This record gives sequence, C-alpha cells and structure tokens, in this order.
Amino acid sequence: MDIVVVFNGLGNQMSQYAFYLNKKRINRSTYIINFCSNESHNGFELDKVFNIRLKKTPLEFVLLIVFKFLLLNKYITRPIRAFLKLLGCNIIFENFDYTFNSEYLSPSNKITFYYGGWHLEKYFSFSERLIRETFKFRELRANDLINIGHVNEIRGSNSVSIHVRRGDYLNNENASLFGGVCTLEYFMRAIQLIKSEIDRPHFFVFSNDMKWVKENLLLDKVTYVTNNKDDNSWKDMYLMSICKHNIISNSTFSWWAAWLNNYDAKIVISPSKFLATDTSTDFYPESWTRIDI
Repeated sequence: MDIVVVFNGLGNQMSQYAFYLNKKRINRSTYIINFCSNESHNGFELDKVFNIRLKKTPLEFVLLIVFKFLLLNKYITRPIRAFLKLLGCNIIFENFDYTFNSEYLSPSNKITFYYGGWHLEKYFSFSERLIRETFKFRELRANDLINIGHVNEIRGSNSVSIHVRRGDYLNNENASLFGGVCTLEYFMRAIQLIKSEIDRPHFFVFSNDMKWVKENLLLDKVTYVTNNKDDNSWKDMYLMSICKHNIISNSTFSWWAAWLNNYDAKIVISPSKFLATDTSTDFYPESWTRIDI
C-alpha cells in the first residue's frame, strides 16, 4: 500500500496530487492523506481552487494517525515503534537534490508513506492529459472586475508573466536554500531574452515584494498585479497560466502556472537551479529555457 501525503502550499499540493494520480494508475492500492495546516499557507487549497475533495474514510483517518506516529518516531514508545515496524510501515522522504528516482513510482510491498514535494514532471508525465483536466481553474465571478480586466489585457497582448518571489525566501530559515537563485541578474537576462524573441511584450508582474520589483526591474509596458491576497492568491497562478510566455522563479507556484500554460509557442524561462545548493536538477522540464547564474 502506497500513501501520498499532501502538505504545504498550493504549488506543493498540486505536485503531490499529480504524483498521486500517476501512482494510482500504476498501483490501484494507492491512497492520499491530507496533512495540511491552516496555520501555514492557506490550508488545503485543492478543493477551493480545483474542486478536489479528499475522502475522509476510517481508513484514511487511521493512515493519518499512523503517519503522525512515524513522523514523531523518536517521541513514541518502544512497543508502538515495534508494532509499526511489524506492520511494515515506513516513510520515504524525497531526495533533496530533486533528481528523478524511478523507484518512487514502483508499488511498494509495505505500508509506505511518500512525504515530499514530487515536483518533477517525470513523476507524472505519463498522466499529463488527466492532470491538465484535473487542474482546471474555476471561472472568475462576474463581479471580479479587476481580475477580469487583467484577463482581457493578457489575452489581448503579447503577455509575459514575471514571478518574483522574495519575502519568505529571504528569512533565515529559507535564505540558504532558496535565496541567491533568482537574482537581479537572472531577471534582467530573462527580460532581455524575451525582448529579443517577442515583439512588443507586455509584462505582468506578480510578487510578494513589489517595492523591490519597481525599484530594480525597469520595464516598458508593464502591469503590476497586486489585488490577489490570501484565499484569492490562486488567481495569480491562473493569470500567469494564461499569459503567452512566462519568466518564473524557483517556486512551485510559478512552475505550475508555466506548466499549465497551453499557448503553443510559449517561451518559459527558468533559473538553472531550484535550490542554491543544486549542482544539477530535474526540476524544470527540458523544453524550458534555463538561465545559469
């Protein structure tokens, strides 16, 4: 039995659910459990954005309890630890270098929990059609005038999204992992590359540090999207996904926006790394243009 654990923000949840869908096709005895916290990010978002509802059966409840015991292994009693081992319960943690491991797609002969991001396209490429059908954004409401205006601008121009993620990437916990990847030099080179390929690009900027963007990225034709916060933050991903081209950050949020972009001639520009410590990575699809900083 394989169990995929869903946790963290929307981009992570989408990768985990895509991984689950592909594993489910390979092994029908695959389950998924919700380990999202309302105290971090925006809780479980797949239901709000894509109308994906996870079952709350007694089995899923028991699996969640078992997973919590395994996660807190050093704090539980020795008899419980021995009992879980006897049942064959274990956790597979994703390798932190984000390189593809085909063994993760193979059915296990134990009760195995998969606890990781599973962001690589290779983990679900065989189920691409199903995943694109699953991740269809709900319609904007008629009174959502600002976003409807953005949609009209995006569809009526050579639109290019730019996602600049700073904020939480600069705090002490994350800076050593995610900081120093999408530098000012990265964005300047990406913008120049787009300008050399696209006639009259209209840039749509999404960021959690718009002050830095306006001070450092000098753009000719630009719209700063600032109206989608908290529970509405998914609308930024939707808007990015309907742009013709994308400049992304080392973020699962803009990764999924670019992946869901259906424009036939799209150009997606990404950094060459996801983590600052990467020497190589399978994180970005081969068809995307990587800029090495």
